[in-house]
Amino acid sequence: MNLPRIQLNQTFYKLGWDTQQPSYSFNPSRATLSIEQKPAEMVLNPTPPRVLIDQTECWADMDLKHIFRRNAEFASYGKQQVLQYISRVMQEGEQLRAIENKGNAIASIAKSKKLIPDHQFTYRNVPGNFSLKMQGVPGALNMEWREGEITVGVQQTPFEHHYEKGKITYHTLQKNRLDIDVIGGTIDIAK
Repeated sequence: MNLPRIQLNQTFYKLGWDTQQPSYSFNPSRATLSIEQKPAEMVLNPTPPRVLIDQTECWADMDLKHIFRRNAEFASYGKQQVLQYISRVMQEGEQLRAIENKGNAIASIAKSKKLIPDHQFTYRNVPGNFSLKMQGVPGALNMEWREGEITVGVQQTPFEHHYEKGKITYHTLQKNRLDIDVIGGTIDIAK
């Protein structure tokens, strides 16, 4: 006998999904620092030392004198000689006036006058010692400082971050289903 059977075919529900991963990115804040420095300046103003040398007396010792000095010396010498001559003439006049002293005044005056003048010779250095005059003037150094300026510039970029949420989307790959089939014999149904 061929009995009927029930055959069940079942398919299960299949669920599919797509995922989108979350993403996070960031740019950290950065500061740009610029420094500009002008260098310091040092200004030096030197005054050089000097040595002052006066050779006037050295040249005078060698009889190489300036005309103004030579004229002054000649004028002084002439004045001195005139005063000596006046003094000598006065003394001779006094001797001649004193006749009462009973002396030969004219002979003594003639005897005191020399026909050949006396010359004096001396040994010395030419130019003479200590005739060169030297003077030292010390130098000076003036320093001035000018400080340089420092300029600091800061440029800051803000912190940036980007976040995208993750996403899951679901979809049906296969629906659930139940198939019921009758297989096999036939059944007589009496009425």
